[in-house]
Amino acid sequence: MSKFTFIYGVLLVSSVFTSPSFAETHPNVLFILIDDFGWKDVGYNGSTFYETPRIDSFAKQWMRFDHCYTPSPMCSPTRVSILTGKNPARHGVTQWLAGRDTFYGRQGETPRVYCPVPQSSGINDSEMTIGEAFQEAGYQTAFYGKWHMGKLKATGGPKNHGYDSQLAVIEENRCRMFYPFGDKKYFPDATPGDNFTDKLTDAAIDFVSADRDQPFYLHLSHFAMHHPIASKPELRAKFEAKREALPPLEKDSELDDYSHQPHRMRQDDPEYAGELATLDTNIGRLVDALKAAGLYDNTIIVLTGDNGGRATMNLSHSTSLQPIRGGKTFLFEGGLRTPLLIHWPDHTKPDMQSNVPVTSMDLYPTLLEMAGLPQKAEQHIDGVSLAPLVLGKQIQRDTLYWHFPHYQGEGAYPASAIRKGNYKLVVNYHHNDVLLFDVLNDPNEKENLATAMPEKTETLRNKLMRYLEETGAHIPQPLTK
Repeated sequence: MSKFTFIYGVLLVSSVFTSPSFAETHPNVLFILIDDFGWKDVGYNGSTFYETPRIDSFAKQWMRFDHCYTPSPMCSPTRVSILTGKNPARHGVTQWLAGRDTFYGRQGETPRVYCPVPQSSGINDSEMTIGEAFQEAGYQTAFYGKWHMGKLKATGGPKNHGYDSQLAVIEENRCRMFYPFGDKKYFPDATPGDNFTDKLTDAAIDFVSADRDQPFYLHLSHFAMHHPIASKPELRAKFEAKREALPPLEKDSELDDYSHQPHRMRQDDPEYAGELATLDTNIGRLVDALKAAGLYDNTIIVLTGDNGGRATMNLSHSTSLQPIRGGKTFLFEGGLRTPLLIHWPDHTKPDMQSNVPVTSMDLYPTLLEMAGLPQKAEQHIDGVSLAPLVLGKQIQRDTLYWHFPHYQGEGAYPASAIRKGNYKLVVNYHHNDVLLFDVLNDPNEKENLATAMPEKTETLRNKLMRYLEETGAHIPQPLTK
């Protein structure tokens, strides 16, 4: 079906569903996506240096998913997976876009496998995105902020993928936290000193507060906490004083055997803490605006990240996820786990929490079910609705898969992984070995059980490889000598 046929169909469907009764019986949806959002970047997960009082309060009021995994340890693949409900191994965007086949490694080290650029250069026109599903149902849809799912000329951007309006669309990672933001067109009315997160939130508040006859779906995609990190001066000063009060460290970084860049050992960067504090305040401001407009009790809210925090120190102002292993671009827990909070009016209650492994691909079917809309089972084939978990039931899935077949500057080597039950197996193509962890009892992935549990290791590896073959994933090939 062409986009033109789809848009014509949307107009017909919209004419049916814009009555007040539809708007009254179908909740609004606010999807808040944070860039490079580490699992331990929030107080409710143990951070003591960062201050996230608003997010922490929502963790107590809404439902927490404490084992939320991103489909990829990098932004572009996860963003496409959120919009499509498909695993990166299936949709083909496996690295940041446009991607590189560059080798990264330790000094003196040579590549052992070849990893080409992603199979797909952007989100495909053939996909029916979550935006299109809500648009088809009669919702007013909008996309604000970071895109990074392919060049705008090639993909058409948000408006070509189900969003009626768009604002401050960041094509790739070309943005700065302060005016002129790297591109004045994001906010033409901005002036020196303006902060990007503040301006993006102002625009989001205007959108959700507007008079309309339709329910809305807003996809709010923050650039924070992506590099380059920049804090407001007064917050930087506050956290500089807080850092001065910390005890000294024996060492501030550590080099993992499976990383070619050292990881930060603790959270103590004032610039990072200041930018995160601004983000936290703005998320609170937006929720307050929903309450002021009388919309909070009829709005589903999702708050999550696109991958783990960037914890390696090859760029300035990184975070730390200690004692969780790894960070952005790694298939260890630090690269894949991120906060997930959901507010579902009349269903989520204070102190609700789940340890069931879930993934961002699940949010497509989840939001459709929570909004009372039909599923798109042929589209979101790798996701399952999380609504049953809110209702005290189980979900019908026991296995998760990851595929990141690239060398990466943040320190990671090409790898694939599988989690089934308590066990997670990581296949390292560069090292030509496997790691097996009981992530329930060893969440920091310190004890490799591959040698001690050969049958479990072989079973999981075979299952992973079958999945990758079925989805047409590219497997890095050994370089010939």
